[in-house]
Amino acid sequence: MLLRTFHLGLLLSGAFVSAWAQALPTLSLTPTTVNFTYQIGSTQLPAAQTVQVKRSGAGAALDFTVTLNPAAPWLIVTPMAGKTGTSISLRVNPTSLIAGTYSTVLQVDASGSAGAVGAAVRFTVKNPPPTMTATPATLAFDWRTDSSTVPVPQTIAVTTNGEPFTVTAAGTGGTWLSISPNVGVVLSGSPFTVTVSVATTGLVPGTYSGKVSLTSLTAANKSINITVTLTVTPGTAVLSSVWPNAAPIGSEDATITIRGSHLFKASVVKANTTDLTATWISTDVMLAVIPKSLLAAQATLQITVNNSPQPASNVVNFSVTPPGPRIDTVVNAASFAVPSATPSIAPGEIVSVFGSGLGPGTAQLASPVGGAFPTTLGSPAAVVEFETLPGSWTAAPLISIHANQINCQAPFGIPATAGLHLRVTYNAITSSSFTFDGVAAEPGVFTVDSSGRGQAAALNYNETTQTYSLNNGSNPVSKGGVLILFLTGAGAINPLPSPEGQLSAASPAPALVGTASVSIGGEAASVLSATAVPGSLGGLVQLNVSVPGTLKAGKELAVVVSVAGRNTPATATVAVK
Repeated sequence: MLLRTFHLGLLLSGAFVSAWAQALPTLSLTPTTVNFTYQIGSTQLPAAQTVQVKRSGAGAALDFTVTLNPAAPWLIVTPMAGKTGTSISLRVNPTSLIAGTYSTVLQVDASGSAGAVGAAVRFTVKNPPPTMTATPATLAFDWRTDSSTVPVPQTIAVTTNGEPFTVTAAGTGGTWLSISPNVGVVLSGSPFTVTVSVATTGLVPGTYSGKVSLTSLTAANKSINITVTLTVTPGTAVLSSVWPNAAPIGSEDATITIRGSHLFKASVVKANTTDLTATWISTDVMLAVIPKSLLAAQATLQITVNNSPQPASNVVNFSVTPPGPRIDTVVNAASFAVPSATPSIAPGEIVSVFGSGLGPGTAQLASPVGGAFPTTLGSPAAVVEFETLPGSWTAAPLISIHANQINCQAPFGIPATAGLHLRVTYNAITSSSFTFDGVAAEPGVFTVDSSGRGQAAALNYNETTQTYSLNNGSNPVSKGGVLILFLTGAGAINPLPSPEGQLSAASPAPALVGTASVSIGGEAASVLSATAVPGSLGGLVQLNVSVPGTLKAGKELAVVVSVAGRNTPATATVAVK
């Protein structure tokens, strides 16, 4: 019985000890994670933070002590001992620390508690933002318009005085300025290089300003602008032609077209030593006025263009000729394409004859007489004759006459023969013969501004309402719709007009003898009909065309007509929706 009592006492004693251990209060810290951040060089230290120490359950406050594991001399803890229910103050001192992350555990223990607890303390020390530097601070390029090469590209070096950063580069100021690459990384000891290039095509003399903007989100200075200047100076002007290149004695002021290269607004045009009033059109074209005082006597005027400080251009001569007509060139009156060699003229082609002394100083228009355009016009009379057989001349129907331009229709009797001639007689004086080649066709499409370029003089035809409207960017023809084109130089028609210059009948309208084909925007279009225009000269031809249904819409689609293997220049356009 005593032995049983002893064992019962041991059991009761173990239960008491276990209950006592489970009843010990526990410690807790709030918060359990503390973070400090400091940027090297900052004059303001991180603010102090607190950790509150608590015990669980009711009862008297416990005495606690603080230890750091591992040791952290950069961390200031006050107090290092205290009673639960109070707070611990934490401060950091970054002196002598380099950039990096420092950490320790704030461990709190108390006698009579269930055990120690800890709070993680982390101190992040950052380097100051790096400063972005770019050299050089400015870039300057120089270029002369007659230089055979563009300026050599230049570079900008972007560096950092500290941590790496990414940089974005952008060039502004004009299409002449370009940079590469646009994005890079700048490392200490390894600069990021931006290459700056300039494109000089189309630039005229002057100073062009732009900039290269460098941007970094993490650099202290965020952005840097590098000024870029391009100074363009004129090269020596080069002249290829003047038109017209002659005028008869006693002419009024004559406006000439100067063609060449390196022609600018500040260019000075001279006839011998006299400065001429000039109008700049482009770097390839200028207009200049030769005053009548220089046209009072027969002479050869030396036309030059000077771009200071460069020497004067080469000389192109302008002749002041004795009275009488002079032919310079002949072009298709629709396309106005200037021939590179001997002009080609088709039967019935409406042409413009350019020269000097061809007619009166004021333009005179012809009117049909007896259903036909006249072959003589004005008083004194002007006559244009074409050689239809060697030594056989046929007078051309005249549309208008002027001292520098005659519009007329070539006779339908012109054969497809090279080395034919034409001549102009005005005021009883006949010009020298001008050589041309007779061809089956030399087509040109009429345009709204009569230049042979841009919007064609075309009509949209509505088959439902049977109405017509002008084709243009605001009123395009529909895909699959009918488009009407007007051209000249398409060659013979059937029946032929008799006499030359007779207006075409309305029904039936004379049909084009040659086969015409049309492309719009590069796609083949169906030709519905090809006839002379009723009530007009037989050389004016109308093509009714079906617009391809697969054509891509556009406001300036090139239209090209082909007849007898000859194409119109791809300079006329139509609008399609």
